[in-house]
Amino acid sequence: MLLEIAGLTKHFGGLTAVADISFGIDKGEIIGLFGPNGSGKTTLLNLIAGLIPASAGRIVWKGKNIAGWQAHEIAAAGLVKTFQNPQLFAELTAIEHLMIAGHLALKRRLGWRRIATLIDPEYRNNSRALLERAEEVLGLCRLASARGLSAAELSYGEEKMLGVAMGLMCEPDLLLLDEPASGLGTVEIDNLETVLRDLKAHGTTLCVIDHKVGFLRKLADRAISLHHGAKIAEGTPDQVLRDPNVIMAYLGRAHAAI
Repeated sequence: MLLEIAGLTKHFGGLTAVADISFGIDKGEIIGLFGPNGSGKTTLLNLIAGLIPASAGRIVWKGKNIAGWQAHEIAAAGLVKTFQNPQLFAELTAIEHLMIAGHLALKRRLGWRRIATLIDPEYRNNSRALLERAEEVLGLCRLASARGLSAAELSYGEEKMLGVAMGLMCEPDLLLLDEPASGLGTVEIDNLETVLRDLKAHGTTLCVIDHKVGFLRKLADRAISLHHGAKIAEGTPDQVLRDPNVIMAYLGRAHAAI
């Protein structure tokens, strides 16, 4: 198993945002995380990515308990999270953003030797390889036509896709995606679905949060639903969306056949 979560819990003072959650993710899966606002989905991903510390529980990544690791250490180990609204530099181009993001992968491969890429011709091949990878990622994310555009010139959909592309430049084994379809139109969502399926085909495991239930229902191999910080259902997307507890969480008791 690529990732195993056991008893993961997060308290903010007297509020329990994530309550004793356990599940696993196998290599090659697309996992969809369902749940209404305030159910703990983003907090859960932030815990896994090391952006906030857990109050209790284990996060086992490739056999190692990484609970307590720093976010940059977790990302360097191949577990990378994107954000709902990517933080971009308005004046930098799409390709420049990817080159910056690729520094993490270079750091993982070379360690302190990455400094030599600045001064020693022997290491220039690494810079060329980084550029080639950036061009490949632009193609995968359908951003080749935006290669030379500044972030300020991108559409909202292109900005969101650039955030995904920057995550890919870190060479993740598991990519955690927070609301990648939010704010997108129908055509952009269809493009996003195609891109994410391509990423899976190229070997990237995905865990996706989104409020667009139809999008996640089509995309995910397996689904997990949260409510009030607790896991209330797990199975195929159809099984989860038919679960009475999930229906009640989304629509209220009157709609749940229980």
